[in-house]
Amino acid sequence: MRFFSNKTTVAIVLTCVCIIVSVLGTAHAQESASGSVYSFVYLGDLHFDKKSHHDLEWVKATMPGDLRQIEEYDRNATEFMPGLLKRVQTAIESNNGRIKMVVQGGDLVEGLCGGRERQEVQFREARVFVRQFIPRTSFLAVKGNHDITGPGAKEAYDRIMLPWLSEECGKKVDSASFYFLRGPDLFVFFDAYQSNSPDWLEKTLEEHPHRYAFVVMHPPAVPYGARSTWHLFSKAKEEATRERFLNILGANRAILLTGHLHKYSILGRKTSTGAFVQLSISSVISTPKVSVKDLREGVKEYGDSLVDLEPEFQPATKDERRKSLEREKPYITRFEYADFAGYAILHVSDARVSADIYLGDSEKLWRTIPLAPVRNN
Repeated sequence: MRFFSNKTTVAIVLTCVCIIVSVLGTAHAQESASGSVYSFVYLGDLHFDKKSHHDLEWVKATMPGDLRQIEEYDRNATEFMPGLLKRVQTAIESNNGRIKMVVQGGDLVEGLCGGRERQEVQFREARVFVRQFIPRTSFLAVKGNHDITGPGAKEAYDRIMLPWLSEECGKKVDSASFYFLRGPDLFVFFDAYQSNSPDWLEKTLEEHPHRYAFVVMHPPAVPYGARSTWHLFSKAKEEATRERFLNILGANRAILLTGHLHKYSILGRKTSTGAFVQLSISSVISTPKVSVKDLREGVKEYGDSLVDLEPEFQPATKDERRKSLEREKPYITRFEYADFAGYAILHVSDARVSADIYLGDSEKLWRTIPLAPVRNN
């Protein structure tokens, strides 16, 4: 038997390695080109605001407790929101075209303007503000409660936001409940306040085969934290509707993206039809140095003790909020909670969906969390 020389052996090995790398690289390029490998940014509540947007006399007369909040959001929009959006744009530029869009989880603006014309101004200026820092990447927002709070706000939303969303989607959007396909994946933006029929959600998911179903909704579907009655279909008379809604999410092994509570959370929830995962992010930055507070990890941390994280919040409802968490506890399969603001970058491929969680407006990666396997096979 004739043996190869060392040099010949090395040459053969290197040639094989090059062929393997080339094949893998070609496969990855083809997968990327098909839209099956990509990333997107997820932002929570923003509450873009300026004091000039408001009829302050109306606010004083009808919602005086919100005056301080308006002042704080005005300050945040001036001092901290530009840094957050600049950081998002930097991430977009440094990811070689992999980040395809920015998704925002509702309460894009503060609302409470006092009239339709003022509310339209707030929406228009929010768009200009976003585009100042993120000029080209698609920006999709779901409806939040603040987006439609105040006289004329709902009309202003339909007049300004729906055409904007239509441009971003490349299709006509005539309702705040809408969907689009990104490669093999379905993105469903669910209006939790007006067009919130589980029928529409179920039909949309059934009629559009998908690899992953991302459902974007402002309030959580599963309670967490101290404000544990601030979730969709939380009233006693809505119990059957909520059960059906959760089963739809479970049947599609949905990845649910939410906001509203201004906290970070990741949890898994089982239903009679399957399991889904819920990720919540807050992007309301109000300090130059963001730190993680009240970190809770593990299913054992989920329960009525979470109410104690905000001891001053609505003492009269404390028992109700404790019961809400205890009712959910048997169905929780995974749980993390923390109090901080930041943003997430989700990475999507056949193998997995994961989320990189960043603190504040920095490039500091706090942790990477898996959101799959929740895929449809």
